[in-house]
Amino acid sequence: MTLEKRAVLVLGMHRSGTSALTRIINLMGFAAPRTLMAATDANEAGFWESEVFADIDERILKTCGHKWSSRKRLAGDVVDAARRAGLIDAVRRALKDEYGDAPAIVIKDPRISRLMAIYGPVLAEAGYRVAPLLALRNPQEVAASVAKRDGFTMGKGLGIWLRYTLDCERATRGQPRSVVGFDDLMADWRGTMTRAAQQLGEPWPSLSPEAVAEIDGALKPNLKHHALPPPSASSWRGLLAGRTYDAMRRLMADPHDRAACRTLDLVSAVFRPF
Repeated sequence: MTLEKRAVLVLGMHRSGTSALTRIINLMGFAAPRTLMAATDANEAGFWESEVFADIDERILKTCGHKWSSRKRLAGDVVDAARRAGLIDAVRRALKDEYGDAPAIVIKDPRISRLMAIYGPVLAEAGYRVAPLLALRNPQEVAASVAKRDGFTMGKGLGIWLRYTLDCERATRGQPRSVVGFDDLMADWRGTMTRAAQQLGEPWPSLSPEAVAEIDGALKPNLKHHALPPPSASSWRGLLAGRTYDAMRRLMADPHDRAACRTLDLVSAVFRPF
């Protein structure tokens, strides 16, 4: 099959800068979904993701005995469970309804970080080649953000961050991909996105002056509500999150760094959430 269309897939944990990254990709000429999730006090600039996909993905997780905040590994055949529940067909319909025949699209729902076994084949079937961007943010800041928004403990927030980060890294290993740091994006979005294009092996469309100005305006300092040091080794989850964050930072420079991948495999093997 010739994959003539392009789908940029923004992966990563909630509160990791996925919305800002998705908006930049959208302004670069990649179609956003038709049914956008409404902005909230927790994200005044908007989420830039589809309510339809978020609902389907939560239903898929529920079918597997999970929810968005689950920290345990998905067990069993997720694809088979989703197929028996009619949810793979729901993903196919949503892709058509939300994007029509658009040749270049951006898709973001953090839950997809755990559901690549479904989304990869569905997108390929629809003629899209997938360009994964893995959004990365200091796990301490992510945990603090979800603690404020959802009332979780910092430990639970770190556990969820670990699950999403480990799952999306493993699911995209061996593919052209790029890890995009939230701080790097805020400090120098042009350089960050240029590096991402080089790592993906395909240039971004040319930007109009209006789009550049809108991106500059969208990346405001108030997008970042928490500025914290990286996790310490004072707790087991802090140690694992710190090791994972360091390894993911190495993947920013080389998305296929073997030593970093070995570290992530080791963390994944010993991570036992509760």
